[in-house]
Amino acid sequence: MSSFGTRTQAELAILLVAAIWGATFVVVKEALADIGPFLFLGIRFIIAFLVLVLLSFRDIKQIKASTLSEGSLLGFFLFIGYVFQTMGLKYTSASNAGFITSVSVVLVPIIYAVINLKRPSFITIFTALTAAIGLFLMAVKAGSFTLAYGDILVLVCAFGFAFHVVFVARLSHQHNPVAITGVQILFVGVVCFIAGVFAEPLPPYLSANTAVALFITAVFATALAFLIQNALQKYSTPSRFAIVLASEPVFAALTGYLWAGETFTLRTLTGAGLILAAMLISILVRRPKDPVGPSH
Repeated sequence: MSSFGTRTQAELAILLVAAIWGATFVVVKEALADIGPFLFLGIRFIIAFLVLVLLSFRDIKQIKASTLSEGSLLGFFLFIGYVFQTMGLKYTSASNAGFITSVSVVLVPIIYAVINLKRPSFITIFTALTAAIGLFLMAVKAGSFTLAYGDILVLVCAFGFAFHVVFVARLSHQHNPVAITGVQILFVGVVCFIAGVFAEPLPPYLSANTAVALFITAVFATALAFLIQNALQKYSTPSRFAIVLASEPVFAALTGYLWAGETFTLRTLTGAGLILAAMLISILVRRPKDPVGPSH
């Protein structure tokens, strides 16, 4: 098969990952009616780790002491991202959560510049302002100047994911990618499960909605999504993959509209369009050595 055909297949597979990630916003939102966010995440990520062990035990065996320490740091940022995203989903729409989470792509170059004591470029400032305007239109009601509570939580999640991308670029190349990802996933799972046991009521049983949501998010949206990315990234460029993954909030909006009956106004559509445009510009103008990664 030609390299073009292989690249196309790889990018279609990543598009499927983006679609799964987009769909999980609605799936998780519905599951949260039956289970607390910490318990949900704890069970989800522990199951995902076990799936990784079953599918890539040889890689998981390469976990070293340094992998544990640096993977736990990355896991902390992942924990912030997923906890605030999941808590935010209790109070905002799936489509809002999808687009606000994607602001992390725009935040990455800003955080990267601050950490490296560099002045952000004009295009970085431009994309940040564009995303901020989009966020304002999506998350602030007309006549108000206050972000909705759920949208504030998801915005914190975007910062968590952005810091995660920056530090993954600094640390992950020193370790087996499956091994260090396994540590991150297990860190999130264990910390969330412990927090859930102490802070949330234990559900008497897992409803069908919750069981399906756990299966989809743990197996497809976490373990298999990572393995697909890791296996296929060599067939394309990071920027091309990032552009494909940028479709995630679009899938979140479509799923919210078709599955959950969410509606959109001209104001929210304009805001979503500005955030999407800021994402794409940020990806397209990045330098080869700049960190870039998925938002979910």
